[in-house]
Amino acid sequence: MRRISVILLLLATVETAAAQEQQPLRTQADILYDQYDYAHAASMYKRIAAKKKDKTPTIMLVKLADCYRQMDDYPDAAQWYSTLLTRSDAPPESRLYYADALKSMGRYDEAKAAYSQYAQSNPNAKGVQTRIAGCDSAKIWMQNPLNPGIYNVTRLNSSHSDWGAVRYPGGVVFMSDTLMKDKLKPGSKFNRNDYGRTNRPYYNLYLADTSDHGGVYLEDFSPAFNKSRYHVGPAAFDKSFTTAYVTFTFPDKKMPSEKSNTRPRIKYGYRRLELYTSHRDNANKWSDPQPFQYNKPDAYSLGHAALSKDENVLYFVSDMPGGQGGTDIWYSEKQSDGKWGTPVNCGPGINTPDDEEFPTIGPDGTLYFSSTGWAGMGGFDMFRSSGSKGQWSAPQNLRYPFNSAGDDFYLNDYEDGSGYFASNRPGGMGSDDIYSYNTLQIIREPMVPPALVIPFIGKVCPPLRGACIYIYNRQRNMGWCFLGDPDRDITLTLEKETDYVVRILEPGGARRDSVEFNTRGMRDGETLNKLICPERPLKAGTKFILQNLNYDYDKWNIRPDAALVLDSLADILRAHPRLVVRLVAYTDSRGSSAYNLQLSKKRAASAVQYLIAHGIAKSRISSAGRGDTNLLNHCKKGVKCTDAEHEVNRRTEVEIIRD
Repeated sequence: MRRISVILLLLATVETAAAQEQQPLRTQADILYDQYDYAHAASMYKRIAAKKKDKTPTIMLVKLADCYRQMDDYPDAAQWYSTLLTRSDAPPESRLYYADALKSMGRYDEAKAAYSQYAQSNPNAKGVQTRIAGCDSAKIWMQNPLNPGIYNVTRLNSSHSDWGAVRYPGGVVFMSDTLMKDKLKPGSKFNRNDYGRTNRPYYNLYLADTSDHGGVYLEDFSPAFNKSRYHVGPAAFDKSFTTAYVTFTFPDKKMPSEKSNTRPRIKYGYRRLELYTSHRDNANKWSDPQPFQYNKPDAYSLGHAALSKDENVLYFVSDMPGGQGGTDIWYSEKQSDGKWGTPVNCGPGINTPDDEEFPTIGPDGTLYFSSTGWAGMGGFDMFRSSGSKGQWSAPQNLRYPFNSAGDDFYLNDYEDGSGYFASNRPGGMGSDDIYSYNTLQIIREPMVPPALVIPFIGKVCPPLRGACIYIYNRQRNMGWCFLGDPDRDITLTLEKETDYVVRILEPGGARRDSVEFNTRGMRDGETLNKLICPERPLKAGTKFILQNLNYDYDKWNIRPDAALVLDSLADILRAHPRLVVRLVAYTDSRGSSAYNLQLSKKRAASAVQYLIAHGIAKSRISSAGRGDTNLLNHCKKGVKCTDAEHEVNRRTEVEIIRD
């Protein structure tokens, strides 16, 4: 008995010691995870999971899977999300991340099944249908590949991460997280620090000089940039290569404390991007980088710059407030004093609720960028769009083999038709590799166009000059952007049984949602008409003019174009069932005042009857005629005015009586 007791005591002591050792290990792992030190945290979580096996806490599996997701390690992420999904208390988004990992490995059928399961359990989740569409498109694109002549640039790539290639006089400037001591010119410096997120050195900028007898010589691009202890790059240059726009990442900075009324503290692992500028002198030396005036690392990231063809617009990526979601592409315009103006979002024509990054501008002004929010083959796919500032055509996927199941990004296109991009696709030399191509082959029409069958005609209100009119498909989580020129007719073909909303992005960046509508119950070929105007404040006591509500001379019947305007007002009233309004009609000053008063009453009453006939309760709407009173300009009786000037006074106002 005594011997057994001693054995039991020893076993208990060993178990207690193991428990004491394990708890600090988990605590260390949690600390590293909170510091974004995913590589080291994952190693510790795996050790604990190997010991505990089925008894591993679910929250630990969540963090372990997330570590590999954050490191873009798709196989390990898929493995641990698969394990996590056997738990009944796994977070709902685990299945979405599992599907993303499968998609990024090219396992499209499995990914599609996982996305569908996630959508069934989370019917209000956004973006899932876009991901599913990407799986379908990827399979078709791979069966019908382009033939652009893509090559791995082995002379620049290493066994780890190399990207951001851009032409520079005499060579190529690019980024690498590899020391490359064996390749660098004698005397070149390199970064000896490691980045905990990947357990790799920080990125530096290197110059590959190919001008010396055809050989390749790598050297530190400039001490002005690479003296930073942290990530440096990518770099963008002006046409003369005398100004550089370089992205820096400083993980360890003094950030505001999460608790109020405390002094700033260092928050390790805090990863925010900042943009800096530098200038090259006649001695080929770069000046100390100066921060871009709109950097704000305690609030948001800002980096990945690109210059427009005329160098008057600077595009960049940021997650600053006011965007569409995730990281967006923004722009600043050069002012008369040479400084950059207030950042403006490029709008929903290219930005999505997910991430848009790595913008570059081609020789013809085409915007190239990468996105996880548009239908694509994997993680980041590359897209192209034409336009400028806040007005862009619908993004076009560059398709396979430019895009792959992995992450494809940072494409720089040149006038000779060739260029560079980066990818972590299978078959490369390292995690991210630099690729070149001979021809940027473009397919003008998508392989799988949506089944569009219902014509849409939208007439734009005069106040919307320069605005982006975005027709948004709720089911597909995507849409189309049109310029809001006054009196323009926007034509588009819509899908059946689908919900839409018109989003208006004004030139200053303000976003408004207009009237929602749908095509439910509509037949093939049936036309849907809408008047596209900014949403107005719907408060009691406010008034607004119904633009383009016109009548024939000396008539009060509702013309087809007037019906379009009244249909839009009916949509507003249906969307706000508590509103009570009065329609007030006015005429111009020509003719007798008594006759004008009667004519205005008939016109207002006719509009009210139209709305009642189209489902608006009689108790919610009334009419009034004010004739030629309350003129809006100088065109009084006896004053000679053009018909256009008189037309300003011929109007119908909506007065909100009760909201």
